[in-house]
Amino acid sequence: MAWTPADGRRLGGAVVDALAHPAAEIGAEEVAASMRVHNARAAAHAGATPRTHADVTCFFDGTELLRPGVVQLPEWRPEADPGRGALPMSCGVGRKPL
Repeated sequence: MAWTPADGRRLGGAVVDALAHPAAEIGAEEVAASMRVHNARAAAHAGATPRTHADVTCFFDGTELLRPGVVQLPEWRPEADPGRGALPMSCGVGRKPL
């Protein structure tokens, strides 16, 4: 999930990995129901699986995990939408110097 701008520039001399993923521990029943519907409609290669916080954190191995780390979506930039409650998604951004 490394991202480089279309013009080929690097972000601060680094590769940046950003990830948002369905969470297994937040709203577990609702997430499981949503994943069943998604997977029934998705192509065989596009299925989704909710993952635990620890599983999502493993995706950032080998990177400098930027603050605030792997958290629920509204916690990554809480000032953007102060009234938002929990969302069944974990997210994070990691930086790997070149």
